[in-house]
Amino acid sequence: MNQLMCVIFIRGVDSEFNVTQELASVHSMHSATTGKDTFNEVSKTITEYNLEWKQVQCVTIDGGKNMSGTKRDLVGQITTACKVGGFSKPIFLHCLIHQQALCLKYVDMSCVMKPVVSVVNFIRSHALNHRQFRDFLKEIDSEFVDLPYYTAVRWLSYGKILLHFFELRSQIDLFLTEKNKNKPQPLLSDYEWIWKLAFFADMTSHMNYLNLKLQGKTNLINDYFVHVKAFRTKLALLEGHVKVKNFAHFPCSKKFHAESKV
Repeated sequence: MNQLMCVIFIRGVDSEFNVTQELASVHSMHSATTGKDTFNEVSKTITEYNLEWKQVQCVTIDGGKNMSGTKRDLVGQITTACKVGGFSKPIFLHCLIHQQALCLKYVDMSCVMKPVVSVVNFIRSHALNHRQFRDFLKEIDSEFVDLPYYTAVRWLSYGKILLHFFELRSQIDLFLTEKNKNKPQPLLSDYEWIWKLAFFADMTSHMNYLNLKLQGKTNLINDYFVHVKAFRTKLALLEGHVKVKNFAHFPCSKKFHAESKV
């Protein structure tokens, strides 16, 4: 049975701007995960470390409804606790990395992701298929020795699975054809679909690069600002390159374009 966990990190900055971040606590949440339940777990951590709400200066949340609600949810519960204690409420920030991941909701990748996930599940979810596929890749000395699973809750998963799938598309086509008794796989020979696959593989790789830049214990807000500003400038450059069919920053698209000319 799946069990949800409430993981709490505490981050502090001293007078010399040295940043310290530590894992404060991990609490099991056996039943509900409402804002009230999450608040109770946070309160336990505050008590365990002999802290007071007035010492909490900032709270970073992921924007979920049970977290960001201003009344009954976590933000509202913390605000009420500070008000009852006569303290100023902390600053509430939306997690920058989670904001970046939300960009996916504005990009419809379903035409590519659904077939890719379906094929990956066919290969990875069956032990025999998975073993045979890995043995097949070893036999042909493939650069990639396996396909990663797709994990919906992790943004980095998009880039990895699309890149691997693009690079292994010919091998996957051969493997599926063999499994389906020489029945051809239409999408894996569809010129337009492969173009979309290559483009999304390139774009998610760029997004993953930004995602990794936004992680780290010693990053300050000015570092995040610099990374995001630089990426916005980069997007303008990429848009200009796409319009003139310049694939300098699109390795998968460049590779497919070269293969298409042969």
